[in-house]
Amino acid sequence: GASVAGRAEMGSAPVVVLPGSALFDKDGKPAVWVVTAASAVELRPVVVARYETDRVFVSDGLGQSDLVVTAGVNRLREHEKVRIVEGEAK
Repeated sequence: GASVAGRAEMGSAPVVVLPGSALFDKDGKPAVWVVTAASAVELRPVVVARYETDRVFVSDGLGQSDLVVTAGVNRLREHEKVRIVEGEAK
């Protein structure tokens, strides 16, 4: 098939930009793992407004203060306890 390059203009609606590695496929739909106040993870469905090579723009399902897992998402299980590792945000 042929590849197509294009550019889509986003409206003024707020979006959360995440690395592509944060995206998880749940039954064919996009989701991300969010760390709860109890340091456990929960899978949250999201709406992706735009996909780029190495990042995604999430338009619904997350708040600006949500802590999203960006690495190792395929090894997590619902309500699994996690430890936050300090590092450089990307």
